[in-house]
Amino acid sequence: MITALTLALSLLVADDGGRCRLEGESRSWTAGALEAWDRLDRERLHTPRPVTPRLVLFDQDCVFTLTADAGGDFAVGGRTYAVTGQAHDGTVALPGGGEVPARKLSFAFPTDDGGMNFVMALPAIWRADASEARDPGRLAMVVFMHEFAHTQQGEGLGRRIDALVAQGLPPEIDDDIVQTRFRDQADYVTAFEAERDLFHAAATAPDAAEARRMLARAAEMMAARRARWLVGDDALLATADDVFLTLEGSGNWAAWAWLVDPRGGALTPEAATAFVRGGRRFWSQDEGLGVMLALDRLTPDWPARAFGPDGETADRLIARALATGS
Repeated sequence: MITALTLALSLLVADDGGRCRLEGESRSWTAGALEAWDRLDRERLHTPRPVTPRLVLFDQDCVFTLTADAGGDFAVGGRTYAVTGQAHDGTVALPGGGEVPARKLSFAFPTDDGGMNFVMALPAIWRADASEARDPGRLAMVVFMHEFAHTQQGEGLGRRIDALVAQGLPPEIDDDIVQTRFRDQADYVTAFEAERDLFHAAATAPDAAEARRMLARAAEMMAARRARWLVGDDALLATADDVFLTLEGSGNWAAWAWLVDPRGGALTPEAATAFVRGGRRFWSQDEGLGVMLALDRLTPDWPARAFGPDGETADRLIARALATGS
């Protein structure tokens, strides 16, 4: 039943009196974030067909929807958006249906017509979390770079995820699928952590020869882990492991690249790695970062392959790095 109070509240949300405008810090931050992504694309990714996702950005009071529109008044680089703003009641409606709470979050997901949506809380919400130990300004940009990376990967890595679902993995598959399956198996966790640590060690090895040696050993350990556990009913998880290490690792690397950029976070590589790794709770993100940083030591052109239309995965990128200059 629609009560008078419910109707009044709905009208209040729908008519914000023009106060929900993308301006001030929210506008400048959004422009700066998109500019940071474009800079990374120009200098490292060389994306052949950059995607302009629909953006859904929100603070404690308002949600802003930015839709690609050549006649829009919000232009950054090669992207031009039309912007609409609306008050919300603590939840944010998603394109295509559903809603999320107006809290600290960010994610990307595909549209019905093959495009991409990007949803993110604006910096004011990140600053409001007093429990977060990391600098909220840097954290918001780190999250933006990671999740915006995924909006550019639908053609390559997204297609690989679709293939996994077609082969029998659940439609709600996510990057934690291997972790969820094996996190309570002590032997598996021990093997995984040793492998992960060696990828990160390869990234900081004193020279290229040592980096290549460590990367080769880490790759052997990864193959052995999959051969022992990701078999039988779990055999398809070996491919999922490869795909999600690439997806999440490249997203974390994009965040790391912003952190070490003097025009961005201006951190040392060591501090940037520690910042991105955080509590090291998510396996594919943590090991994936180590893989990509190790690849950076030996084949700095790997991002164009991982972000390209073929979506080259970690296994192939590692094999290429080990074959280069050996």
